[in-house]
Amino acid sequence: MTPAQGWCTAVPRSSPFPLEPATRGHILVVPNRHVSDLTDLTPTEIGDLGRAVLRTARAIRAGLSPDGLNVIQSTGAAATQTVPHVHFHLVPRWPNDRMTLRWPTGAAEDARAQDQTLATLQSILLHETDSVSAEDRRQHLSFIQAVVTRMSQASSSAKAWLLPIVTATYGYAITGKSTLVALLGCLAVLVFGVLDANYLKQERAFRKLYDEVASGRPIPAFSMNPTLASPGGTRVNYWPDWPDVRSWAVAPVYGPLLLSGLGLVIWLHCR
Repeated sequence: MTPAQGWCTAVPRSSPFPLEPATRGHILVVPNRHVSDLTDLTPTEIGDLGRAVLRTARAIRAGLSPDGLNVIQSTGAAATQTVPHVHFHLVPRWPNDRMTLRWPTGAAEDARAQDQTLATLQSILLHETDSVSAEDRRQHLSFIQAVVTRMSQASSSAKAWLLPIVTATYGYAITGKSTLVALLGCLAVLVFGVLDANYLKQERAFRKLYDEVASGRPIPAFSMNPTLASPGGTRVNYWPDWPDVRSWAVAPVYGPLLLSGLGLVIWLHCR
């Protein structure tokens, strides 16, 4: 529990305990940088604090075996903050200990007021963009663009590899009068066509993710999961869809090659 680990104690000594621990094992988790308000923490700092709280909670659970645990953070005098520096209290709990926490009875707002409060908070959250800096967003977009470019290059490579294969198999089938070789050529067209359609599908998915991130939609920072850009999309499907197969980049290229191969098979079979 040292400053080198990303947090320090709130008291002028090496102990992580407050001056007057509420229960046995009551520990403070405190950021190194002076921050008086929780909302002034950076995303990196709040991540480090969250990990420190989790590690400390696990240590308390393993070492002291409490029956419960309170994690308390107070911001502002109205919330009982007395030390103007962000800190988290981890308070192990046992039945009949001296710690007292009580929630008031009854609701603070009626149902209509709660709906208005919820709408206000949702509106702010939906339009909140400060959690991701402009530089992070630009870097995120560059990562997504790199995937789009890679999918486009893979599509071009698939076409470049297929042409000599088709030329060789169809040519040999004609000169050698081999129906089997012609069928192998057709199979190659089908395999490369499915691969190319899948490349196109992934390219479209990441282009959509790019648009969502660029527009400031609530996509997790640096996420490369394209399903987040699709409404209700949670399942990854690696097979191309019909719109991908019918695309100008797939059907007009692989369709004639496949039809030519099938025509060659029929011609060879009828000879």
